[in-house]
Amino acid sequence: MERTKLNQVVTSERFIMFPKALFEDAYYKQMKLESKVAYSILRERFKLSISQHWVDSKGDVYLYYTNENLAEILGIGKDKVIRIKKELHEYGLLEEERQGFNKPNRIYVGNLEIREFAENYGNDSDTKVVAKYDFRKSQ
Repeated sequence: MERTKLNQVVTSERFIMFPKALFEDAYYKQMKLESKVAYSILRERFKLSISQHWVDSKGDVYLYYTNENLAEILGIGKDKVIRIKKELHEYGLLEEERQGFNKPNRIYVGNLEIREFAENYGNDSDTKVVAKYDFRKSQ
């Protein structure tokens, strides 16, 4: 067995979580993959926001992430980043607040609104199928 080295943990073995709702919920399925990845990257940035105490007077967590940095991490151009941010805004997943000349915008990342789960919650149609199944005849 080869043991994990510190440089692996610090660099190559860090992960970004992708919310399943972006891929399973019908509302978000139409969203472009680049936007889903960008949303996940921005959500992951909350760790830095918490450590820097980037919380406004309402208790909302915000972050700073320049278009240049987002373009670099995604491997795309700044124009594409602007289109991605526009799509995230249209889905209610991103708001930007201008801070002034030569200052980066404050970015507020929205929560996913899980629509299908709410509609199907409490639906016992799946359990009815199981209830009809005769377990005595199965092996």
